[in-house]
Amino acid sequence: MKKVGVCNNKGGVGKTTICLNLAGAFVKMGLRVLLVDMDQQGSLSSSFLTDIHGISPVVTDILLDNQISTCAGIYQTEYTSIHILPANLTLANLDTELLSERDSHYYLTDRLSEVSDQYDVALIDSPPNLGLATWSVLTASDGIIIPLEAQDYSVKGTGYVQGLIQKVKRRANPSLKTLGYVINRYDGRRRIEQDFKAMIEKHLEDLLFGQVLKDSVLYVESVTLGKPVTHLAPKSEQAEAFRHLAMEVLDA
Repeated sequence: MKKVGVCNNKGGVGKTTICLNLAGAFVKMGLRVLLVDMDQQGSLSSSFLTDIHGISPVVTDILLDNQISTCAGIYQTEYTSIHILPANLTLANLDTELLSERDSHYYLTDRLSEVSDQYDVALIDSPPNLGLATWSVLTASDGIIIPLEAQDYSVKGTGYVQGLIQKVKRRANPSLKTLGYVINRYDGRRRIEQDFKAMIEKHLEDLLFGQVLKDSVLYVESVTLGKPVTHLAPKSEQAEAFRHLAMEVLDA
C-alpha cells in the first residue's frame, strides 16, 4: 500500500478536494483506495458519511485504544473500492491525550500497517496546523503532496511545511519523500496569479507537478456531493486534470 499524505499548514488550499478527487481517479485506474481523515473538522469524512459525530469508532479511537482494530474504524463508501477511516471533533483531543507518550507520532503508522495488504493506495488528509496529527501523517506517509495557491501567503507557508518534513526525515521517517507541490484553484485570467505561478515554477522547479488544478465550481460540487469529479463529470476538463495528476503521483 502506497501511503500519500496531503499536507499544508494553511487551511483552505484544497487538501480535502485533492484527496477526494484523487481517490476517484485511482479507483478509475482499478486501484483500491483507503481515505484517512486526520483533520478534526472531518470535511473529507462528511463528504462520504452522513453523521460523522454520531459514529464510532473513528480515527481517534483507533489511535488511542490498541484493543480496537483498525478495520473496525474503516467504513464503506458508496464506491466499492473507496473506504474511509473517518475523523470528527474528538481528534482535537489527540495532543492532550498523547502528550506524555514520546512515540505517539508512530501510532498511525502502526495502525495502518494492519490493513496494508487490503489497499493499493492510502490518501491521508491532514489538518491546517503542524501539531501531532500532522506529525503522524508525515511519519506514516511514503510521500507528501503539498497543495498551494498562486498567492503570496500560500507561497510563504510552504517553508514551514518543508521545515517539518526535514525534521521528520531526520529520525521518524528517513524515507519520506516530497512527491510534489500542486498549484490549486488557479485562475489564469488574473495577472497577479500568473506572476506568482511563474515565481513558484522558478522556485520549486522539479518539485512541482506539471498538472495545474484550475479554479472550478465543479470541484466544490464534488466535495459537497461526495462524488469524485471523475465520477460526477467523467468527460470534463476537471476530471481529466485529476487523471493526469493521479498518474504523476504514482510515477513520483
